[in-house]
Amino acid sequence: MPDAEETSISAEALDMEVLSRLEAEASRLHDDGDFTGAVDLLRKALEIRRKIHGHVHSESLEARNRLARSLRAADYFDEAADLYWEVLGAQLAGLGPDDPRTLRTRSRLANTCYAAGRYDEAATQFEDILRERSRVLGPMHPDTLRSRGSLANTYACLGRYDDAEALHRQTVQDREEVLGPVHPRTELSRVRLGAVLKVSQIDAPASDPPPSEKEHPK
Repeated sequence: MPDAEETSISAEALDMEVLSRLEAEASRLHDDGDFTGAVDLLRKALEIRRKIHGHVHSESLEARNRLARSLRAADYFDEAADLYWEVLGAQLAGLGPDDPRTLRTRSRLANTCYAAGRYDEAATQFEDILRERSRVLGPMHPDTLRSRGSLANTYACLGRYDDAEALHRQTVQDREEVLGPVHPRTELSRVRLGAVLKVSQIDAPASDPPPSEKEHPK
């Protein structure tokens, strides 16, 4: 007859098997645009992660990130932000404010404000993140360039076209140097610069704000 330890190991192995299937299916649903379906599965996955690892284990934090990402895509902005704040609090305590993962979570929070149309709040956050990433990672790091592009997009949504143009021009130049002239991110910056120049000529906000420069899923 199996002892308590063997039973516990078997139960955990079963949980991990279920978890693997849940997260794989949730990823597929998210990629297919079924964000609500992904959210339902990721809620279950998060509960399993918490049971196995506890609340502040890195795997549990990543499970929160995955759930928050799908919540944001499904327009559940407040709940997504709450999860990102939970992750950020744990990372500040465990990793410190300068760790790239902590900075990435701060950027995800700012992206959530942007997606919700809270552009003033997003601009303040992106300004802080850009300053910190420039200091910690350097002004030419791809994450720093991503933050600059996000700030430029936000300025454009606020009607600050001159500021947006200046940031986009600098980002195009730096991405050409760091990533190359034909890299998709470089081309994205060119497209967004062109959009800002076009909108600024008629002095009216774009009807559809450009998508934010999202962080890596992990």
